[in-house]
Amino acid sequence: MLKRRDLCVHNSNLEKMLKTAEILGIDEIGSEYYGNIQENVIYRLDRQPSLITNYPYLVVSDKIGEISSPRLDLFVVRDYVRVKNILKKKVRTRIGLEIFLAEIRQGNGLSVGKWFEQIRELYKLCNSINCQLVLSSGARFPREMISGRCFDSLLKLCNIKPERYWRDLEEWIEIKVGKKCYVDA
Repeated sequence: MLKRRDLCVHNSNLEKMLKTAEILGIDEIGSEYYGNIQENVIYRLDRQPSLITNYPYLVVSDKIGEISSPRLDLFVVRDYVRVKNILKKKVRTRIGLEIFLAEIRQGNGLSVGKWFEQIRELYKLCNSINCQLVLSSGARFPREMISGRCFDSLLKLCNIKPERYWRDLEEWIEIKVGKKCYVDA
C-alpha cells in the first residue's frame, strides 16, 4: 500500500492537522518542529541539529545559495522560471525539489496553466538529474490541506503516474530520513 505524504503543513496545532490528514487520506505530514513530537510527522528544519534527535526530519531551504549544500534535503522552488538554469547547473543528485500548491490557489486560469507546465518541466528535470519532485499543499490551516485523491488527480494532470510518484517519494524519504542519526522512540 502506498503512503501519501504532504511534506509541508504550517501549523502549530499538529493534532488537528493530523486528524485532517487522516480524513483526507494523507498518511504522513511534514511540519515545523515546535518541541512536541507526533507520530506520522516528518519535521522540517532549517539546519541539521547538532545532537541526535528522537524524531525524523528533513533540512529544508528556499535560499538558492544553499542549493548545493550537502546538508540540504529539500529545496523549495518558489519561482521555477527564475531558478531553472541554476537548478540545472548546481543542484545535487537525490535532493528534493518542492513546489507548494498553495501558491496557485489564488491564480487565474493562465497562471494555473503555466504552473502545470512548469511542474511537467520540473518533473522531467528531476528525472534527468536524479532528484525527487515533491508536491506539497503548503497549507496553513486544515481547510487548505489537499486530499490524497486530489493529489493523485493533480499528478495525472501533470502527466505523472501517481503510483510511481508516491513510490519514488517513499523511497526518497526512506533514504533521506534513514541516513539521519535519530533515536526511534
